[in-house]
Amino acid sequence: MASTNNQNLRPERRRKGRSPAVTVFATIGKVFGTLLLIGIITSVILCCFAANYIRTVIIPQAHLEANFVMNQTSTIYYKDSATGQYVEHLALHGSENRKLVELSQIPKSLQQATVAIEDENFYSHNGVSWKRTLKGVLLMFTGGDIQGGSTITQQLIKNVTQYDDVTVKRKILEIFTALDFDSTYSKDQILEWYLNYIYLGDGCYGVATAAENYFGKDVSELSLAESASLISITNNPTIYGPNSTVRMTNEDGVVTTGRERNKQRQELVLWKMWDLGMISEAEYRSAVAEELDFVREQDEKKPSIIYNWYDEQVISDVIDDLKEKYGYSDQIAEDMVLSGGLKIYACVDQEVQSAVEAVYYDRSNLNLVSKSGQEIQSAIVVLDPEGNVVGLAGALGEKEGNRLLNMASGTYRQPGSSIKPLAVYAPALEYGVITPASSFDDYPVQVLGSSAWPANSYLHYKGLMNLAPAIAVSSNPVAVRTLQQLGVETSFQFMQENLHIDLVEELTVNGEVKNDYGASQLALGGLTKGVSVMDMAAAYSVFPRDGLYIEPKTYTKVTREVDGVEEVLLDNTANEPEVALSTKTSWYVNELLKGVVNGRYSGATGTAAQLSGMTVAGKTGSTNTNNDRWFVGYTPYYTAAVWVGYKNPERIYYSNGNPAVTLWRKVMAPIHEGLENKGFTKPSGTTTVQICQDSGLRATEACAADPRGSRVISVTMFADDVPAESCALHKEVEVCTASPVVGSDGEAISGLYHLAGEFCPREANEALGITEGTVKTIGILDYSRESVGGATARDSNYLNSFLEAQGSCTTHTSAPVAPPAEYDPNSFDRNDPSTWPTQEQWPGFDPADETTYPDYNLPPVTTPTPGVETTPSVLEPTPPPTPIPTATPTEEPYVPADG
Repeated sequence: MASTNNQNLRPERRRKGRSPAVTVFATIGKVFGTLLLIGIITSVILCCFAANYIRTVIIPQAHLEANFVMNQTSTIYYKDSATGQYVEHLALHGSENRKLVELSQIPKSLQQATVAIEDENFYSHNGVSWKRTLKGVLLMFTGGDIQGGSTITQQLIKNVTQYDDVTVKRKILEIFTALDFDSTYSKDQILEWYLNYIYLGDGCYGVATAAENYFGKDVSELSLAESASLISITNNPTIYGPNSTVRMTNEDGVVTTGRERNKQRQELVLWKMWDLGMISEAEYRSAVAEELDFVREQDEKKPSIIYNWYDEQVISDVIDDLKEKYGYSDQIAEDMVLSGGLKIYACVDQEVQSAVEAVYYDRSNLNLVSKSGQEIQSAIVVLDPEGNVVGLAGALGEKEGNRLLNMASGTYRQPGSSIKPLAVYAPALEYGVITPASSFDDYPVQVLGSSAWPANSYLHYKGLMNLAPAIAVSSNPVAVRTLQQLGVETSFQFMQENLHIDLVEELTVNGEVKNDYGASQLALGGLTKGVSVMDMAAAYSVFPRDGLYIEPKTYTKVTREVDGVEEVLLDNTANEPEVALSTKTSWYVNELLKGVVNGRYSGATGTAAQLSGMTVAGKTGSTNTNNDRWFVGYTPYYTAAVWVGYKNPERIYYSNGNPAVTLWRKVMAPIHEGLENKGFTKPSGTTTVQICQDSGLRATEACAADPRGSRVISVTMFADDVPAESCALHKEVEVCTASPVVGSDGEAISGLYHLAGEFCPREANEALGITEGTVKTIGILDYSRESVGGATARDSNYLNSFLEAQGSCTTHTSAPVAPPAEYDPNSFDRNDPSTWPTQEQWPGFDPADETTYPDYNLPPVTTPTPGVETTPSVLEPTPPPTPIPTATPTEEPYVPADG
């Protein structure tokens, strides 16, 4: 115990405290250690993500096949309809501003100048300069541009691909592609390609073309000074091009020209070559002193070969598809098509194309000039049922050059009402929103800008009407009302996904945000961007194709012979059709659009498109400013879309209907000559029912008794679309035909009478002198229409509310009175007033005037004597009547009997 107590009594050693500085540093160390650990872990995670991204995304895209060697003529073939075999149609030639040469034809001095100024370590690196790349990355992290670090290999890849967006992904992809490319091809081959594809100003691609353009000599003849001058241009052709018209002011205020700046950079290139030991000092000084003799570019000449619109479209399509599939640049893809030894199998039908050119190359077929002096323009695309573009014209008039603006595929214009079947009626039928029996009110939907909207091209409103005539006359309110039921978003999605027509989600123009979500855009065709003729033809071709969408194509395949084997580069035959609509909807649309053309409905807009002995359907279109006119029509054989307008939008004045319809028929009539007429595919399971065209429901007797005439129509549809309900819109009322309703113009309104009153005769009554009844039953529209902008509809007078406002019959206002009994003049006795007639029985009878007596002109009555033959004798005149005593003043006034 003692020891224990002693231990307890021992003084406690006092723990030495930490200094504040140590505590702070320890805390900081922990924080930094934690951050370092987090950083290491994060870096590892990011590296893993980066490695996976590079492995799965970058590397699969990094390989570039050098298919851009061009030294052979390409050929377009087309199928001969008579033999079914492909025959040669056209040999293509490269453009005049591009000439390819081998490296052996390029002077050593030009090769060295290129390496010196562009990539001095070209022969030693593996396609990427890591030092320069790291510098570019540091610039990026310090807020600079993602640029720099490009070797000749990387620049070539950029020139022959579409890696032109300045992004991190682009730089990474470019780096890995360069590494792969450098390991696949030799340095000499890479340098040769680079020198053949760099842009050197004045429209020159490649050193061979540039040598001829600037120095008027073959590239092999260039001197050292000229080689340095030429390669100086590539840094920035606008600044260093010898023919550049740009004037620049230096810091010292001196203004320099393009040739002066080219000389300055040429000397820099030469100095760099001397510095790298490529040339001697003497060669350097001699080249600097050499005077450059430039040859100014000659005026551009008209191409010796002018491709027709179809051939040019084929060329453009193949170029675009090569770029999309292989990632080539415009330049490389164009060179492949024009001089890459390609075999291009076109879809053109020579007879169709000839018919197109016969119309479109001759301006007399539509000779219009705008108020500002512009000549009218037009474009057409003709498709067959397989989706082949068999005929095309990109403009109206003689084609005077190549690579001109192609208005069939290269421009977008407002489709107007031609969009209605695509954006409104087809999807509404497809989704069961409407049927062919449906009816809508052709009447304004709202007031917009103090006016009733939408207006109609026929300048009035028809009122309630069935879908078919509404489409035929192109009713705008009916399209808008249908869209409201369908839904704008549904229409928008259908257009993009089913018919592949690109619409605008959001676009800012002059600070205003625009899109294609709206009735003006989707129901009336006022699209933000517009639509191309090619896209319209493709979309409409869905209808005669039983609902299948096929992307239009101008060629079936593109091949190239490699080591004796024909290799397929592009294959359009593998494109599978897409189901855009059901066969039921397609048939419905075909039936509705036939009514636009066949003349069944008064006021139909496309009757001028009729072809003798051929089934035709289609839809016209025009904008409210009349700047664009359309007709997209089709037969069982072909679909053709036609646009007419001015290059710079301007109002079209054409007095003979729709000019697009005119051109459509001029092209399509000869194409269909000799073809057997056949209808569009009709699915089984349809039935024909009697429908009220005002209500869209089953017709009743009241519908047939409409004062305008029977409103009953026959509609053929599928059983599941037949309405179950009967029309309740027509109300039976009695009217009196003896009391017509008069309009504001003072004329009787056809078929309309006042409501029958209690005294209007419902049947004949001999006792009352009524020969026939004047009361009949009619079916009047019991429909309430709220006024919009004060507009009136053509059926307004046939609404029950209007009829009731006119009141009852104005003819039969009291009970009928029986007519007096017929008077027998032989019963008249002059001396017996009781036998005298009343005024109703004998109008004008006057007891004081014997000439008004009923017997005044009667012959005397003779009584024959029995047994005595009477011989005719001349009748003696009736003796004058005995005068009736004249009343004296003291007598009462005379009153006739029954008075």
